[in-house]
Amino acid sequence: MKLASCVFGSIIGLGLMVMGSAAAADWEVKDGWKVIAPGSLSVKATAETFLWNNAAHPGAVWTASAKVRMLKSKNDVASARLAFANSAHEEQLIISVERHSSGLSLASLDVPVNGRMRRVMTSNWIPGADTTYTIEAARSGDCVSILLQGDRGLRYFETTAPIAPSVLDSLSVFGLGSYATDIEFSDVKFENNVKSTVLEKNSFKKVPSATLPKGHGHYITQGNAAISDMMRNFWKGGPKDGNIVPTYNGYTAEVLPMPRGGMWERGVMIFAMDSLYRATGDPVLRQRLQSEWNRIKKVYTKDELEAAGSSLHPACDDSGWDAMLYMIFYRDLGDTYALDRAKGLIDKAFKRWLNDDLGGGMWYNNEHSCKSLYQVGIILPALRIWEATHDQSYRDRAESCYEWIESHLLRSDGLYWCDYNADGPVGKERPDDIHEAGSVVFLGGNMGMGIIHAWMYKNTGDKKYLERAIRTADAISKKITKNGIYMCERDTWVNGTF
Repeated sequence: MKLASCVFGSIIGLGLMVMGSAAAADWEVKDGWKVIAPGSLSVKATAETFLWNNAAHPGAVWTASAKVRMLKSKNDVASARLAFANSAHEEQLIISVERHSSGLSLASLDVPVNGRMRRVMTSNWIPGADTTYTIEAARSGDCVSILLQGDRGLRYFETTAPIAPSVLDSLSVFGLGSYATDIEFSDVKFENNVKSTVLEKNSFKKVPSATLPKGHGHYITQGNAAISDMMRNFWKGGPKDGNIVPTYNGYTAEVLPMPRGGMWERGVMIFAMDSLYRATGDPVLRQRLQSEWNRIKKVYTKDELEAAGSSLHPACDDSGWDAMLYMIFYRDLGDTYALDRAKGLIDKAFKRWLNDDLGGGMWYNNEHSCKSLYQVGIILPALRIWEATHDQSYRDRAESCYEWIESHLLRSDGLYWCDYNADGPVGKERPDDIHEAGSVVFLGGNMGMGIIHAWMYKNTGDKKYLERAIRTADAISKKITKNGIYMCERDTWVNGTF
């Protein structure tokens, strides 16, 4: 979630001195709050205290966030809070991040139940040495989502069960809170679906804010939940210095056949992180991408990163995922070393597996037993390289593979066979053999062809490619779904790539 629009900046002067009459009107200044730097608020309190802003009016859809640094605690537990109150300034929703002196962290959400504040969501204590946090919250419908990230790798995401509308609809003002600690708040932001209030220097400005698109928050919620789960299970270290744990075929173990870990599974994890990063602009995700790329460059040589057909990139699909991975690092981080490695890997993959046997296309691997829909994994990064370099050789080779798939693997129902050998499509005698964990087609490859059709239409304007894209999407929805859900019919690991 990238939450931005209403920035609470230098709005409160030292102690009770207020900078500007607008700030005085909109903030209820209390002892213990002071400005320590432009854009930052500092609270020093020995008991619970709130700072309310009367210009921020929560609506049916809102987002709020702040960066929080725990400076000094009066006891073992320190707490910083994003809070919401009704028009009488009675607390109705409190989102807390707590830090125990032992290094544990906890996120929670409290609302009134039968006249008393009750905890309706908690992360429980999470180990770590984080001292600076970014806490973000968003309301959509009757639920509130919380994302907590720490400076040492902590990441927690959760969405509450439905909260009583009488509570959520009563929220009238937004504020900050502290308990038993000195806290520095910075980058405090609030946005709702009606308007945004920007507090800048000594004055206010009213600016319009677009309503969040329908479904947007739902997908961001799903994405954050998925990435949070992945970080808990497959990331070690902090965002700036950690990395994906070594895996082999997607599994972790104390002893791996490849001690440094495989590459393609790192790729499919990065695909998910990159998708969320591009959707939200989350700077912590970018730090993780940079840290992972730093680790890859450190433990693998240039030749290893380009060695199509080796144990690191044993087949055209693995080589494709890995080249896509490099292109993500190039696009998101601007590192031309990643672009050069993608070019080298794609060149070597084409040289090793692309020939005129069976009418063209790429062999799946060094065994030369079949040519496969999996070569979409090579086609896409080759087209991305063309976009970055305008080297026509990458587009020419990619399009030759694309046309081979179109002429040899296209079925009468609009799907594409997965494999092709000297006898023709593998499984042609059982075309309806499409089920969980086994199939003569490949969901990921069919989705990949849909994307390539769309790319060709975008770059040529030829409507035949648009028609192909629609045909492929229709066929997938009719043939590779069950009860409205895509079937994981062949390759669990990479079906989500496209």
